[in-house]
Amino acid sequence: MAGRKDNMSHKKIERILLVSPHYVILKNHYKTLTPPLGLAYIAAVLEKAGYEVKVLDVAAEGFNHDAPVGKRRIKFGLGYDEIKKRIKEFKPQVVGVSCIISNQFESTKSICKVAKEACDKIITVVGGGHPSALPREALQSKSIDFVVIGEGEKTILELVKCLEKGEEPSHIDGLAFKKNDKTIVNPKTAYIENLDQIPFPARHLLPMDTYFKISLPQGLTYTKTPNTAMLTSRGCSANCIFCATTRFWGNKYRTRSPENVIAEIDELVKNYGIKEIQFIDDNLTLNKKRAIAIFRSIKKRFKIAWSTPQGIAPWALDEELIKEMKDSGCYEISLAVESGDQDILKQVIRKPGSLDKIKRLVKEINKLKMMSKGFFVIGLPGETKEQIQKTFKFALDIKLDSASFFLATPLPGTRLYSLCVEKGYLKKGFDFNSIDYNIGNIKTPDFTPDELERLLNRQMAIFNLKLFMRNPIKFIRKYTLLLTHNPRMMVKYVLGLIKNWE
Repeated sequence: MAGRKDNMSHKKIERILLVSPHYVILKNHYKTLTPPLGLAYIAAVLEKAGYEVKVLDVAAEGFNHDAPVGKRRIKFGLGYDEIKKRIKEFKPQVVGVSCIISNQFESTKSICKVAKEACDKIITVVGGGHPSALPREALQSKSIDFVVIGEGEKTILELVKCLEKGEEPSHIDGLAFKKNDKTIVNPKTAYIENLDQIPFPARHLLPMDTYFKISLPQGLTYTKTPNTAMLTSRGCSANCIFCATTRFWGNKYRTRSPENVIAEIDELVKNYGIKEIQFIDDNLTLNKKRAIAIFRSIKKRFKIAWSTPQGIAPWALDEELIKEMKDSGCYEISLAVESGDQDILKQVIRKPGSLDKIKRLVKEINKLKMMSKGFFVIGLPGETKEQIQKTFKFALDIKLDSASFFLATPLPGTRLYSLCVEKGYLKKGFDFNSIDYNIGNIKTPDFTPDELERLLNRQMAIFNLKLFMRNPIKFIRKYTLLLTHNPRMMVKYVLGLIKNWE
């Protein structure tokens, strides 16, 4: 392995540092902060195998430290000097960095660089959505030694054991590396079938008090503190054009047993006093029998609130499930609607389900006095301005309590990205570092990126104003805790809406 012989020689690995990098957001956007569960799972597996592990959440520990990223965005998190200091203090033999979304990759590379500066014998490993989709490109960085592709628990443990023995890692599934100046990519083919075998996330290695104090979870809304996120399943059987989930977790739906899920909730309640959970599954209710078993056990054993900020596929939901969710403490259901035009939904996005069913689901959610939220994507190739307007109108007509609208974003590894490359729809100067769900990156015969951004910003302001006018008490109640815990963040959000209206 030319240039990396030290990394392949026999060495005792005792300490492993796992790093969650900076968050990158638009300057006028609000911050969120959630525990890096992916790293916490990997940390738990490595700890169980006998390694000393630390997790450094750069964004959490440097939450109030902002730095500009170009003209429109900022990143927040610890400075690189401080990161290097932490690495020198811990003296790890391996540093692993998680890069969930493409706009974090510059930070990921820089963290690997300062790790090498701290000690040139440190082995650097990166994983997450971006490097999983682009392993060859990631390995062009001289500071990155290995890329873990997709689900990482088994792969990184095999890699560490292989490095300790000084063996070639050529046999490891889902691993990319360089050998004699040639890039070797072993595709991800094997996924963990029994998720119950994975230990619970090593939350004791995370700054949990920091998350509780800042209290800006995914989706921003919550009713109780402390609260935290939880994952009960992996994979998706759908194949939506814009989604990178199947590339990372696989196209097969895998679940934890109800008993295993309840055991983790019990641990969260006892060890951290958790009063609310955000289930961040992509498909919490896809297995109806399992979902009902979980909900009934929650109702029987706990007095907690919960929500689904990642969204639930409407085609995997019905009135019976909604009632079970309500009875067990669910106060808000986020629906991954995607489009208010049936043709776009079916023929472009290729998402199962119908808009008529979504109307019925929202009606049922509202009838049970739960909060309903919708997720929508606009600006897809083949979509017209008229169809985009139908999406905004649909979101209002079905009486959602809130909605988030996103610009179609060509994530690496998605069918959307491939289509944009094929059709020449990527805007001039596009690079993955510019990825943001509020930044236009697609140009088609029907619209330009700038047109989409102006439309999105204006319609978001109009939508929220109309929601407030329709039910001001409910609107204010939804954000009460956010206003109490983070008044500056709420003011920033409101001022942003006003600015977008102008």
